[in-house]
Amino acid sequence: MSIGHAAEIALGGMCAWRLPVDATCASVSRSLLAIALTDLRLEREAIDDITLAASELVTNALNHGLRPDPLRLSVPPELWLWARVTPSPQLVVSVFDACRDSFPDTTPRELLDEHGKGLGIVGILAAAWGAHRSRSRLGAGHPGKAVWCAFPLNAPWPNPNLTAPPVLAAQHLAATLAAQGIRNVQHRQGRGVSLVTVPTSCTEINVWVEPAHLTCTTSDGSRIRRPMADLHDIAEHLVSSCEN
Repeated sequence: MSIGHAAEIALGGMCAWRLPVDATCASVSRSLLAIALTDLRLEREAIDDITLAASELVTNALNHGLRPDPLRLSVPPELWLWARVTPSPQLVVSVFDACRDSFPDTTPRELLDEHGKGLGIVGILAAAWGAHRSRSRLGAGHPGKAVWCAFPLNAPWPNPNLTAPPVLAAQHLAATLAAQGIRNVQHRQGRGVSLVTVPTSCTEINVWVEPAHLTCTTSDGSRIRRPMADLHDIAEHLVSSCEN
């Protein structure tokens, strides 16, 4: 199962693939990414680095995030891919798994350190990486975590000046959050701006959607203003905020 097409990433879209719940998940992830990144016309060296890092994230999910639970079926891991403008043009690769009992240690490591060697490779190859609570994009919003890494983009995309009718962008954001199991998301249309309201356990997060920007308030009261091209990055930020 998958959503999105590689060509949409350059236009602010995203791709998500469900991976096998077995030892083939790493090789499958490498194949899927190689095809998508080739379609996006990335250079061979960049493709090799990104597929290697993604393979390490998937292997980590297989080893630490897919522990069998006798009370339920294993939840398949997922591979997500999108581009963002903030903090700089980057391609984001994220691997979802349903285990919240184990989070990776993000402390920088030496490459020769046998403990956490795979994630050490990710830390060397990627411009940034991390982990947070999240929800499945393909599995009816099953709770879990996302471990992600980001790579610099030299391509002329995503376009920081990307625009969209606020009402359509708000509907898309609300639908994305609802598909990930975030309940009671509301969106309202105003004159030239739309409002998406995301309920959390203790408050609400309001997202103002303009033709070229999205603005929301964080839990500490500060405001985030991001280009429309960062819609999927903002969506993941909102899911993480709700889960925390």
